[in-house]
Amino acid sequence: MKQYTRRLPLAKKEEAERLVKEMVDNGIIEESSGPWASPIVLVKKKDMSTRFSVDYRMLNEITIKDSYPLPRIDDILDALNGSQ
Repeated sequence: MKQYTRRLPLAKKEEAERLVKEMVDNGIIEESSGPWASPIVLVKKKDMSTRFSVDYRMLNEITIKDSYPLPRIDDILDALNGSQ
């Protein structure tokens, strides 16, 4: 599933490129040529810095949901009681 990118104003495009370069340099993200791609979203925070996020709504729609609930933490802790 590959979604097309959304158009960004020039100032936001430069900010996005700066943020991507920063994340690549810090080893947070890496270049990919796979079949999956989702558009980015830049949001101004209250302190006027920029939050970089990815719009995964379409991916979430096609994701197969787990049909079983996660175990409760108190049940897990009870099961581990006395183990080393």
